[in-house]
Amino acid sequence: MDRATEQKLIQSAKEGMKNAFTGTNKPGDFRIGAAVLTGKGSIYSSGQYFSDTYSLTLHAEQAVLAHAAAHGEYDIVAIAVTGNEAAGGNDSIYPCHMCKQLLWESSLRSKQNTEIILLDEHGNVLERLKLREIINHPWPKG
Repeated sequence: MDRATEQKLIQSAKEGMKNAFTGTNKPGDFRIGAAVLTGKGSIYSSGQYFSDTYSLTLHAEQAVLAHAAAHGEYDIVAIAVTGNEAAGGNDSIYPCHMCKQLLWESSLRSKQNTEIILLDEHGNVLERLKLREIINHPWPKG
């Protein structure tokens, strides 16, 4: 990915965080944002979508995968994830195991070793990871 595309991906993740639905939508609420770069070069973003039941809440990574899929794009080259201060935004925010599972399944279909870019709340890159290097004992085996 070139620098300009990476900057668009980072900016989109920050927009996803800004647009996250938190239930109350107060500025200091816990917010996570994510953006994906697809194999076609498109970028989609989303934030988490809060549910009062909690069990129905969509994580930002889940929501952004669904957003790309809604546009017929399933080949995920990279995902950028960020969070605000309330979400620990000055430290790396790793995708949870459910989100890694969805990324893994996407990776199996597309044959992409998805790059995961973890950002602080200002969009500074904290870490770069490859999905196949961080997922232990995946199901199904790849």
